[in-house]
Amino acid sequence: MKVLIFGATGESGRLTTEKALEAGHDVTVYVRNPAKVTASHTRLSVRKGELADKNAIAEAMAGQEAVISLLGPAGKSEGLVYSSAMQTIIDAMRSAGVTRLLATATPSAADPNDRFSLPFWLAVRMIKLMAGTAYADLSALGQVVRASGFDWTLVRLPWLTSKPADRPAVAGYVGDRPIKLFFLSRDLLADFLVKQLTDTRWVGKAPAISNG
Repeated sequence: MKVLIFGATGESGRLTTEKALEAGHDVTVYVRNPAKVTASHTRLSVRKGELADKNAIAEAMAGQEAVISLLGPAGKSEGLVYSSAMQTIIDAMRSAGVTRLLATATPSAADPNDRFSLPFWLAVRMIKLMAGTAYADLSALGQVVRASGFDWTLVRLPWLTSKPADRPAVAGYVGDRPIKLFFLSRDLLADFLVKQLTDTRWVGKAPAISNG
């Protein structure tokens, strides 16, 4: 499958790029700084551009079959930068006829299947207090993905770690017993995202995932 990845130079993005290549996919990464791309492969293409550059994103989208986005604020942020970028990506997908979209957010992008969880409620309150407009940006990003009409999956993440995990990730909704919401190995995230390129179980859904 031909896959376009956004957010490929972060630690999670680098792992996702590598695992997509290992799985046999043709990968294009859209990055601001190509020097930060660490992978090297005959099936890897690098496209340079800004998130606000609609023409560059449209050019990178041509010929693709799926999109993986790991875009999102790393800390406190101002403005709806990433939800706006997601709308630009979706517009480019629509023009190019690409319909499979995998995007990451946090569990604060609520889902109707979620149930009340006190730890989650407290975590969301903290995000609202400390993260500037990041909370609103991530919530808006989730709404943009849902409204796309595509074969979307919104993968909602807890705190990411670089520590290897000895079990597969678990996926479900807030309030489900297996979902701990607190930690997720970046390696497991990359595995999950690449698997969803060919697995239709979570199409049109927003699973929360965590370490098993």
